[in-house]
Amino acid sequence: MTRRPTGRPRRTALLVATLLGAAAVVLSGCSAGAVTQTDTTVSSVAGSEGQVGQIALRDVTLDPGSAVTVPVGATVTLKGTLVNQGLADDQLLSVSSPYVSQVRSEGTTTIPGEAATQIVGSEPGPVGKPSPTQMNGTLRLTLAGVTQVLHGGPTYPVTFTFAKAGSITLPVPVQTTSPVPAS
Repeated sequence: MTRRPTGRPRRTALLVATLLGAAAVVLSGCSAGAVTQTDTTVSSVAGSEGQVGQIALRDVTLDPGSAVTVPVGATVTLKGTLVNQGLADDQLLSVSSPYVSQVRSEGTTTIPGEAATQIVGSEPGPVGKPSPTQMNGTLRLTLAGVTQVLHGGPTYPVTFTFAKAGSITLPVPVQTTSPVPAS
Protein backbone atom coordinates (compact mmCIF):
# COMPACT_ATOMS: atom_id res chain seq x y z
CA MET A 1 0.00 0.00 0.00
CA THR A 2 1.45 3.28 -1.05
CA ARG A 3 0.66 6.50 0.64
CA ARG A 4 -0.09 9.63 -1.32
CA PRO A 5 1.33 12.94 -0.09
CA THR A 6 -1.40 15.04 1.49
CA GLY A 7 0.16 18.45 0.76
CA ARG A 8 0.03 19.48 4.40
CA PRO A 9 3.73 20.46 4.68
CA ARG A 10 3.38 22.70 1.62
CA ARG A 11 0.19 24.34 2.97
CA THR A 12 1.76 24.78 6.40
CA ALA A 13 4.84 26.46 4.89
CA LEU A 14 2.65 28.76 2.81
CA LEU A 15 0.56 29.67 5.87
CA VAL A 16 3.68 30.41 7.96
CA ALA A 17 5.18 32.57 5.18
CA THR A 18 1.93 34.52 4.82
CA LEU A 19 1.68 35.12 8.57
CA LEU A 20 5.32 36.26 8.78
CA GLY A 21 4.80 38.64 5.85
CA ALA A 22 1.67 40.12 7.45
CA ALA A 23 3.47 40.51 10.80
CA ALA A 24 6.35 42.34 9.10
CA VAL A 25 3.95 44.79 7.46
CA VAL A 26 2.08 45.45 10.71
CA LEU A 27 5.22 45.82 12.83
CA SER A 28 6.96 48.12 10.35
CA GLY A 29 4.21 50.69 11.00
CA CYS A 30 5.05 50.79 14.72
CA SER A 31 8.02 53.11 14.17
CA ALA A 32 5.92 55.67 12.31
CA GLY A 33 4.11 57.04 15.34
CA ALA A 34 3.59 60.70 16.19
CA VAL A 35 6.36 60.74 18.80
CA THR A 36 9.68 59.34 17.64
CA GLN A 37 13.30 60.00 18.43
CA THR A 38 13.60 61.96 15.19
CA ASP A 39 10.33 63.91 15.30
CA THR A 40 12.21 67.19 15.85
CA THR A 41 14.99 66.51 13.35
CA VAL A 42 14.73 68.14 9.95
CA SER A 43 16.84 68.36 6.84
CA SER A 44 19.76 70.75 7.23
CA VAL A 45 19.13 72.09 3.73
CA ALA A 46 16.03 74.21 4.22
CA GLY A 47 14.49 76.14 7.08
CA SER A 48 11.01 76.14 8.54
CA GLU A 49 7.95 77.54 6.87
CA GLY A 50 4.60 78.64 8.23
CA GLN A 51 1.77 81.09 7.84
CA VAL A 52 -0.30 83.15 10.23
CA GLY A 53 -2.98 85.41 8.80
CA GLN A 54 -1.56 87.19 5.77
CA ILE A 55 2.09 86.70 6.86
CA ALA A 56 4.07 83.80 5.38
CA LEU A 57 7.36 82.87 7.01
CA ARG A 58 9.82 81.22 4.63
CA ASP A 59 13.09 79.34 5.15
CA VAL A 60 13.51 80.41 8.79
CA THR A 61 16.72 79.14 10.40
CA LEU A 62 18.99 79.91 13.34
CA ASP A 63 22.20 81.24 11.75
CA PRO A 64 25.31 80.68 13.89
CA GLY A 65 27.62 81.98 11.15
CA SER A 66 30.64 79.71 10.76
CA ALA A 67 30.08 77.92 14.10
CA VAL A 68 28.89 74.31 14.19
CA THR A 69 27.07 74.69 17.53
CA VAL A 70 25.84 77.62 19.60
CA PRO A 71 27.24 77.49 23.17
CA VAL A 72 25.37 78.45 26.34
CA GLY A 73 25.36 82.23 26.87
CA ALA A 74 26.13 83.02 23.23
CA THR A 75 24.08 84.94 20.68
CA VAL A 76 22.66 83.60 17.42
CA THR A 77 20.75 85.34 14.65
CA LEU A 78 17.64 84.29 12.76
CA LYS A 79 17.58 84.13 8.98
CA GLY A 80 14.60 83.89 6.62
CA THR A 81 11.89 85.90 4.92
CA LEU A 82 8.62 87.44 6.12
CA VAL A 83 6.15 87.79 3.25
CA ASN A 84 3.04 89.96 3.65
CA GLN A 85 0.45 88.52 1.26
CA GLY A 86 -2.19 91.05 2.31
CA LEU A 87 -2.78 94.62 1.17
CA ALA A 88 -2.28 96.28 4.57
CA ASP A 89 1.05 96.68 6.34
CA ASP A 90 1.72 94.51 9.40
CA GLN A 91 4.36 94.78 12.09
CA LEU A 92 6.50 92.19 13.85
CA LEU A 93 5.91 92.93 17.54
CA SER A 94 8.09 90.30 19.18
CA VAL A 95 10.13 87.12 18.76
CA SER A 96 10.72 84.68 21.60
CA SER A 97 12.05 81.21 22.33
CA PRO A 98 12.43 79.20 25.54
CA TYR A 99 16.08 78.67 24.52
CA VAL A 100 17.10 82.34 24.74
CA SER A 101 16.72 85.06 27.36
CA GLN A 102 16.35 88.08 25.03
CA VAL A 103 15.71 88.97 21.39
CA ARG A 104 16.95 92.24 19.87
CA SER A 105 15.73 93.61 16.55
CA GLU A 106 17.60 95.98 14.28
CA GLY A 107 16.13 97.38 11.08
CA THR A 108 12.52 97.53 9.94
CA THR A 109 9.88 95.52 11.75
CA THR A 110 7.14 96.72 9.38
CA ILE A 111 6.24 94.33 6.60
CA PRO A 112 4.55 96.38 3.86
CA GLY A 113 1.47 94.98 2.14
CA GLU A 114 2.26 92.74 -0.82
CA ALA A 115 5.98 92.88 0.00
CA ALA A 116 8.63 91.02 1.95
CA THR A 117 11.14 91.73 4.69
CA GLN A 118 14.38 89.76 4.66
CA ILE A 119 15.77 88.52 8.01
CA VAL A 120 19.48 88.74 7.18
CA GLY A 121 21.02 86.42 9.77
CA SER A 122 24.71 86.85 10.47
CA GLU A 123 25.40 88.59 7.15
CA PRO A 124 27.20 91.92 7.71
CA GLY A 125 25.76 95.15 6.41
CA PRO A 126 23.10 97.70 7.09
CA VAL A 127 19.47 96.80 7.69
CA GLY A 128 16.36 98.93 7.24
CA LYS A 129 13.45 99.98 5.07
CA PRO A 130 13.23 99.31 1.33
CA SER A 131 15.19 101.75 -0.82
CA PRO A 132 15.85 102.33 -4.53
CA THR A 133 18.73 99.82 -4.33
CA GLN A 134 17.08 97.41 -1.85
CA MET A 135 13.65 96.21 -3.01
CA ASN A 136 12.69 94.55 0.27
CA GLY A 137 13.16 95.77 3.81
CA THR A 138 15.78 94.03 5.92
CA LEU A 139 15.82 93.07 9.57
CA ARG A 140 18.34 91.49 11.91
CA LEU A 141 16.98 89.46 14.83
CA THR A 142 19.62 88.59 17.42
CA LEU A 143 18.76 85.99 20.03
CA ALA A 144 20.92 86.58 23.11
CA GLY A 145 21.59 84.51 26.20
CA VAL A 146 21.27 81.02 24.73
CA THR A 147 20.22 78.76 27.64
CA GLN A 148 21.52 75.42 26.29
CA VAL A 149 23.87 74.28 23.54
CA LEU A 150 22.09 74.43 20.17
CA HIS A 151 23.12 71.83 17.58
CA GLY A 152 22.42 71.33 13.90
CA GLY A 153 19.74 68.66 13.41
CA PRO A 154 17.14 69.19 16.15
CA THR A 155 14.68 72.06 15.90
CA TYR A 156 14.02 74.75 18.48
CA PRO A 157 10.66 76.54 18.92
CA VAL A 158 10.64 80.22 17.96
CA THR A 159 7.46 82.31 18.31
CA PHE A 160 6.78 85.29 16.04
CA THR A 161 4.03 87.74 17.07
CA PHE A 162 2.57 90.21 14.54
CA ALA A 163 0.24 93.16 15.23
CA LYS A 164 -2.52 92.05 12.83
CA ALA A 165 -1.73 88.48 11.81
CA GLY A 166 -1.24 87.09 15.35
CA SER A 167 1.33 84.58 16.62
CA ILE A 168 2.95 81.48 15.19
CA THR A 169 5.53 79.11 16.68
CA LEU A 170 7.87 77.39 14.23
CA PRO A 171 10.28 74.48 14.80
CA VAL A 172 13.48 76.22 13.65
CA PRO A 173 16.70 74.33 12.79
CA VAL A 174 20.27 75.54 13.23
CA GLN A 175 21.65 76.11 9.71
CA THR A 176 25.37 75.45 9.91
CA THR A 177 27.66 76.50 7.07
CA SER A 178 30.59 74.45 8.38
CA PRO A 179 30.67 70.66 8.07
CA VAL A 180 29.32 68.96 11.18
CA PRO A 181 31.98 66.67 12.73
CA ALA A 182 31.16 62.96 12.90
CA SER A 183 30.21 61.82 16.36
